[in-house]
Amino acid sequence: MALEKFERLEQEVVRLLKAYETLKAENHALKSSLGSCQREMEGMRERLERLDREKGVVRERVDTLLSRLDNMIEGA
Repeated sequence: MALEKFERLEQEVVRLLKAYETLKAENHALKSSLGSCQREMEGMRERLERLDREKGVVRERVDTLLSRLDNMIEGA
């Protein structure tokens, strides 16, 4: 009877250790995935900032051209 209880305990410990290893591997995979997502998000943030700067430059150039056109029309 005592040996059966010990064997059952041993089986449960083995099952728990396997579950622990599985969860440990999943945790590692999730951390890796999270790191990739964070790097991708940072890249997108940098791209967005660059596009905003470019948009500002384009806006200034268009405003300058419109101003020049207005001056040409008024002078004509």
